[in-house]
Formats: sequence, C-alpha cells, structure tokens
Amino acid sequence: MYTINKKQGLVKMIIVIVIALLILSYYGFDLEQLVKNPTTQKNFNYLEKTVLYIWQNVLKTPIMYVWNIFVDLIWQPALQNLTNIKNGGNASFNVPNPQLPQTR
Repeated sequence: MYTINKKQGLVKMIIVIVIALLILSYYGFDLEQLVKNPTTQKNFNYLEKTVLYIWQNVLKTPIMYVWNIFVDLIWQPALQNLTNIKNGGNASFNVPNPQLPQTR
C-alpha cells in the first residue's frame, strides 16, 4: 500500500528549490525579469484583490465564528488544565459544559 511520508524536511525542500532555480537558469529564465513584468504584477494584484474580497465578504464571518467557538470550548479550557497540571493540580474535567456563543 502506498503511503505519503509527511516528514520530508525543510532541508530537502531547500535543495529542491535550489535545483529548480538551477534548471530555470540553465534554460535562460530570468526570474527577476519575470517578477517585474507588468503583466505578472497585474495578475498578482488581481489575485490579491480577489482573495481579499473572498475573505472579507464570504469566509471571514463563518471562520471567525468557528474560531471563537474553538477558543471558548477547547483552547481556553485546555490551557487552564495544562496550567493546573503544571502547578501540581488536577485537570478539571468535571466542570459544566460552556454555552455556545449566540449569533447576532
């Protein structure tokens, strides 16, 4: 069975990037010229505006709602329990369930 190794490492990635740059240089690609090209700049500006629009108008509200639930229900109790354990106490698993935040 084929499995993907997720521990490939930063050094390997850097080596692959350097090899890719060497290959591009060998074939005469000038990355600086490509990046400074007005068409490339225009495309990146369009991409940035599109991503920001999608974030602000579509994704931000539901993601922040889920994030706030995560922080209230999981993150803060976990930090509190870890602090209690670090200080020699016990984890407090018998506390009442916190309430979900109300939608506006």
